[in-house]
Amino acid sequence: MRILKYGILVCVLGFFGFQTQAQKVLTLENCLDIAMENNIDLKRAQNNALIARSNQLQAMMGFLPSLEARTNYDFFFGTFFDTNAARQVSSTTRSSNPNVRTNLTLFNGMANHHRVKARWHDSEAVENSIEEQKLNVRATILGAYLNVVLDKENIKISEKRMVLLEAQLDREIKRESVGVGNLEQVYNFKSQLANEKLNQVNLTNRLKSDRLILLQALGIKDTNGYEVEAYDFQEIEFTQPVGTYEDILGMSVAYSPSIKRARAENLASSYGLKIARASYLPTVSAFGLFGSNYSSNGALNPETGAFEPNAGFFDQLAFNEFKYFNISLSIPIFSNWRNKNQVQVAKINFLNSELDLKQAELTMNNTVQQVYLDLIAAHSTYKAAEENLIALNQSFEFVSTRYEQGNTDFFTYLESLNNLNRAEIELINAKYSIVFRKKILDVYKGIY
Repeated sequence: MRILKYGILVCVLGFFGFQTQAQKVLTLENCLDIAMENNIDLKRAQNNALIARSNQLQAMMGFLPSLEARTNYDFFFGTFFDTNAARQVSSTTRSSNPNVRTNLTLFNGMANHHRVKARWHDSEAVENSIEEQKLNVRATILGAYLNVVLDKENIKISEKRMVLLEAQLDREIKRESVGVGNLEQVYNFKSQLANEKLNQVNLTNRLKSDRLILLQALGIKDTNGYEVEAYDFQEIEFTQPVGTYEDILGMSVAYSPSIKRARAENLASSYGLKIARASYLPTVSAFGLFGSNYSSNGALNPETGAFEPNAGFFDQLAFNEFKYFNISLSIPIFSNWRNKNQVQVAKINFLNSELDLKQAELTMNNTVQQVYLDLIAAHSTYKAAEENLIALNQSFEFVSTRYEQGNTDFFTYLESLNNLNRAEIELINAKYSIVFRKKILDVYKGIY
């Protein structure tokens, strides 16, 4: 019997342990970490950074000469002049021309120099786009997490209201049953209780929707088994003073990855325009070739001057070894408007990048201004809601006592309760709005 009890106890503990393990509780920090790990746009930005670094290295390698080894093995049929044998032949001939060649651009209008600068700024822009995406992820998760915790707080207030209404309904039912109450009050409380149940269903559905939005933003495929933990903030988080708008904006602009990205893209576009304009300038290049020839018809021995019809492959490579060096100048005269079109496109891209930079600065200014305004409004609301809640608590206690004594009507009691609940909701919303808008501003300032 004792063994059976222990067995049952182990099974029960194992079951609850499994339930606890299966239920994953997500804190705000957990949400931010998971979002950073799963966000596809962030991963794409990181991949783009790898491409940008590769392009930057390629641009730097553009200053070096190219080196290429070539070889071939040819078959000739019919009559032709064999330069290796120094005579005309009419037989099937096998030949080969192995060589090593190099090419170096000496001057191309500083295009290589401008390309290195452009690729460097492209890489800088992509690195900042990574930070920009991280900022967007943090701001998105903060907003989604705020909605979830506010939904939970509103449900708590609704549950508290239901407990109070159920207690009053039970009281009225008892009073009516002994003949000291009336049926109208019973129906009134039943009606209000039904309305509150409907409100709680709506709040629960909103919580499910906001929770799903949060989990989807985290990149979680299986959204079952996750619980979002309420945010436990300290009082100092919503009572400490707010800095000036100018200071916050200055810090946000100084950190802003979006502005840095737009500025880097603007610089890259300016060098892109210089690269396009370099196509109007001459190009000076050097070319070198080291090679030899082989023919199945034989070859002349340069040391003896005698023709050796049976000279082998490597002997002929030694006989026919040559070196070639060339410096060439290319001057563009007419390129079917290709160069002009490239310059025009590059110029428009540069002008657009200037507009993108202005837009990034304007967007940052507007965003910070809106969040700061909401923060100041939340502070004002918090102070007023706190004082209002204290007064309405006292008022509700007074009205509740009078109602229980039969000195006031149901509608006065209900109005007082509604006012109290609204004040509770406003205070909670104000607290969370202060805390999370401060965090969002800290994100824009680069300190969170």
